[in-house]
Amino acid sequence: MNRLNNRYDYLLILLIALLAFGNYGNGAQPARLLIIALAPFMIIGSIRRPSFTVNYYKYECFFLIGWWLWALAFLYKAQDLTESLKHLIYLFIHILGFLEVLWMAGKAANPQRSLQKGWILLLMITLPIAINEYVTDEHMSNSLQESGAVMKFGNVSVARPFAAVTFGNLNSFNTVLCWALPSLFFFNLYPKRKYDSVLGYLLLFFVVVVVVANASRGAILCMGVMLATFIYSYYKTGRNRVALTVVIVVIGFVLAYFLFDLFFMILKRFSTQGMQDTGRVENIVKGIQALLDSGGVGIGIGNYDPVMTARYNVRIAAPHNLLLEVVVLFGFPIFIGFLGMLFRLFHKGMSGSPANKSMLLSCAIAILFAGVVDSNYLMKVPTWMFVATAYIYVDKRYSIHQEPKLSEKL
Repeated sequence: MNRLNNRYDYLLILLIALLAFGNYGNGAQPARLLIIALAPFMIIGSIRRPSFTVNYYKYECFFLIGWWLWALAFLYKAQDLTESLKHLIYLFIHILGFLEVLWMAGKAANPQRSLQKGWILLLMITLPIAINEYVTDEHMSNSLQESGAVMKFGNVSVARPFAAVTFGNLNSFNTVLCWALPSLFFFNLYPKRKYDSVLGYLLLFFVVVVVVANASRGAILCMGVMLATFIYSYYKTGRNRVALTVVIVVIGFVLAYFLFDLFFMILKRFSTQGMQDTGRVENIVKGIQALLDSGGVGIGIGNYDPVMTARYNVRIAAPHNLLLEVVVLFGFPIFIGFLGMLFRLFHKGMSGSPANKSMLLSCAIAILFAGVVDSNYLMKVPTWMFVATAYIYVDKRYSIHQEPKLSEKL
């Protein structure tokens, strides 16, 4: 598609860009408010013309509605009814948001470009804030971490400047950066204008520096694997390799010169610990135990912290694993259905163009590796927006290199 943007394109851009507000607003985050505002239009539009959203995404529509009803049915398990109700409301809003992206993409003139612009705008807003946090060690008012943080390994301690921006903690911000990377790679692989490449390289430089400086092993591993696939895809396009080589060299110099101690500490932790984390292992082992004790139907929405703390004596009740979160809270039926969504995503990508397959690879890596960096994924809007974006990126009907068939136009 390469037509003039319409209102749905601008709404897609706005919805993704609003993620830059992070946790501000708590339950009334700007992205959630926009999702709520758009819901009546999507519902009425889908009822009037169900041929696209409802029929083409029939599995997603029925499964996600079933997911929410399943969560509602097991609300009687709530350890804290107020907390579980809050999570239930968030889940409903996020499901609406996911479906709204699919609905608006079907009506937008350039949905892939629009979603890409939204994620790029998100980076342009948040990265300057992140750099300021590193330079001044002053953080946003909702930061859960204090200034003057250090990283310890054995008897060695080094200063650990960090950036959480508006997301409360560095792991959440790192995860959002990983969610944004496929869009940034897409932007660099297929620039629309000459200056897009300059902007893309600058953003890539700052994303790499910020992720490494935040010193999260999961995010660094995710970024490293994604960078390797991006470089491979970039060289296959036959584009200017000199510019990319210069960017890589500059990134290496900055990491070696300005962040040497921190980078050395990270490498040391990788070499001795790998990705091993006793807290994460404990959550996996006891999370599976809790799942089995529930009869496979899950411990119930909003119950991870109270159940894992009180009944299973988990020291830090944070799953740090998207798939573990889904299966422990909602049981095998929802977990299998969620895997079905990922399989459909894979199938759409594999049946698409080389560009679609390239985006499938980037998005799959992001889900696999960024899905073990943070916690409470399902209660955060960026998670759902990323999966919805992946659906559009891997779909050949929305390819930015071809016009849709007449039968596919709305």
